[in-house]
Amino acid sequence: MPVTCTFCDTPDGVAVAAATLIAAQINSAVGLSGECVVALAGGSTPTATYRALRSLDIDWSRVHFVQTDERVIPEAGERSAALIEAALGLDRQELRTRWHPVPVCGDGARAAVAYAGRLADVRPGGVPDIAILGLGTDGHTASIFSQNLHSDPGATVVSTSYHGEQRVSLGLDYLRAIPTRVLLATGTGKQAALTAVLSPVTSAPRVPAAIVLGQDGHVFADAAARPERG
Repeated sequence: MPVTCTFCDTPDGVAVAAATLIAAQINSAVGLSGECVVALAGGSTPTATYRALRSLDIDWSRVHFVQTDERVIPEAGERSAALIEAALGLDRQELRTRWHPVPVCGDGARAAVAYAGRLADVRPGGVPDIAILGLGTDGHTASIFSQNLHSDPGATVVSTSYHGEQRVSLGLDYLRAIPTRVLLATGTGKQAALTAVLSPVTSAPRVPAAIVLGQDGHVFADAAARPERG
């Protein structure tokens, strides 16, 4: 199945359309196995989708939430987890025990090891059902950057660095193995990156988001981010 692209007029349209697909995939996973694990990215575009998800018909008691990546910084309020919690209301009592943020402990390497253990508890021997991904202007997604694309790709969780800041990210192969991968992009600043993501597979080198998205992922973007027709 080829990449499915949905282009909306506005960022709000992207949030609603993406949330509708994600809710359907959550309900499908719950129907098949009794639960669903969703990996969540930070950033303004994904969090708008999380707010849209809150109004949809989902059995939240069957859903576990993990992170695609996190910044290893001491200020808890500036981490992606804080944005995600606020957008989805994960501080609610009924959801708190099903929310598994990255334990920011010490340096990135220690945090990566700790989170790999947490993920093994949440989904033993497997991967999340859904990954919700943002897109960087340089074509990165999660915290997989071109400069560390091929460093330990088979690891469940990796420690990376971006502009001198330590980060923790789900590993490349782990992300690629997640059955439903949803990439979100809004704004003119993402147009060049999305163009690179959707370029032919024969183009080289491929940006990280294109590799993670694969040939069967889902893209939701607004008119401003839509690649220009060549």
